[in-house]
This record gives sequence, structure tokens and C-alpha cells, in this order.
Amino acid sequence: MIKPHYDHDWPDDVKTLYQHDMEEYWDKTLVPNKWNQYRNLLDTYLAMAKTETALDILDVGCAQATLALLLAESGHKVCAVDLRQESLDYAQTRYEYGDIRFVQHNVLEVHLNETFDLIYANQLIEHLVYPETMIKRLSAMLKPGGKLVIATPNHSYVVSSHPSFKELGNPKDWEHLQFSADGDGHFYAYTQQELIELFDHCDLNDINAKMFESPFMSGHLKVRYLHRFMPYYILKKIDRLLLCIPALRRYLSHQLVVTGTK
Repeated sequence: MIKPHYDHDWPDDVKTLYQHDMEEYWDKTLVPNKWNQYRNLLDTYLAMAKTETALDILDVGCAQATLALLLAESGHKVCAVDLRQESLDYAQTRYEYGDIRFVQHNVLEVHLNETFDLIYANQLIEHLVYPETMIKRLSAMLKPGGKLVIATPNHSYVVSSHPSFKELGNPKDWEHLQFSADGDGHFYAYTQQELIELFDHCDLNDINAKMFESPFMSGHLKVRYLHRFMPYYILKKIDRLLLCIPALRRYLSHQLVVTGTK
């Protein structure tokens, strides 16, 4: 992947995207806990695509497309979709090699004349008030036996301050907040049961839920100060040990990922 070069003529949204990109992927010294947190996210998602044969993969809401580009560089055929063309234009400046194409589309309306082995919707569903529409549309683009992966912040996390999806009430009251571009735009979060029920309503099979990313990996609860001198592999080991304890996992996991097959 090619490191992008800052352009003073970029619109503000792209400058923000660039800043996130630097902090999360390119320069660990800027915000160490963000770099470690994002590396852990990538490790989690990339592990789901480790196969002996190349997969057809769709990544929706790809933003700067780090995950999509890494998947393509690993030998998979990838389609990266985002609502914002400027995000896709930025992503393409990072392209180095691999089979990938970029498509501008609204995830609630996207329809591609192809099917996929694996579909990622990472940190997207919490920006929508009609999640079932998205899940059904994405499920329809899965090959038989294909897997849908949806990751989102965990409502039960100890520092979560957002209502759950069911606590929102009438979705129409929240439509104006849909498609917010940044983490600052989160206005609710999912419980594990809420997301499992959505998958079940959409007739997906083999539904599995996993919680991950304790404060030792997110940097929350002031643990971020440890990230300046503690290596990633040690933080990761502590993170895994904490989340092995069932009584703690629900409340100390910042992230929730649910998968289902067609």
C-alpha cells in the first residue's frame, strides 16, 4: 500500500480522513493507542479471510479502504463500496497492487450483478436506522455458503453512553443522523442479542457473535498512557486474557462482531 501525500487542496472531509489514516495506520507515534487499536481490528477481520483459495469479497462503507486494499494485496478479488466518492478517490491514491475496484453507492440501495464469498460491513450499521434493509440487501449478494460480517461498538461496554438500537424508538426521528461519516456521529449502539435477532430475521444461518477489544486495546479508561511504552504484543496478550473471563467479556469489550452464512 502506498502512503498518501497530503494535499492542501483537499476538502475538509478528506483532510480528516487523511488524519485518521496517519494516526491509525501510518504513524504509530502520533496516537499510539489508535494505532494499536486499529491494528487489532485489522488482525480480527483479516483472519476471517485466511483461506487457501482466493475469495470474492465485498467491503461496504470502506472509507479509506485499508481493509479492502490489504485483502486485495493478499490475493483476493475485492469490491470496495462507499457512499462518498471523495473517500474512494483518496483510497485509490493508496493503491499499490491487487485485484480491487472502487464503487460509489448507498449501502441501502447498492445492487451489484455478482455474488460474494465474504461481505464486510465494518463500523457501519450503527450509522443506520433501518439496519434490516442493509442486512437483507447484503445477504442477497452472498453466494450459497457465503458469510456476512458486521462489526459495531458494543452497547454493554463499560464506557458506552449511547442508547441501544431498541431504545431509539421511532426510526423516523433519527433519519437525519444517518450516514454520519465519523465515529463522532455514533448515536446508538447494539447489544449482542439485538444484532443476533436482526441476522435471524434476515434468514441467515450459523449465526455467531464475538466480543473483542478490551480497554487494554482500545486505550479507554486512561489505559492509553500505557500504549506509549508497552509493546503491541503485550497489550494484545493482556487483552486476550481479560476477555477469556466470561463475567468480564460483556462489559470490557468495546467491539461486537456478528457473522452469518447464507
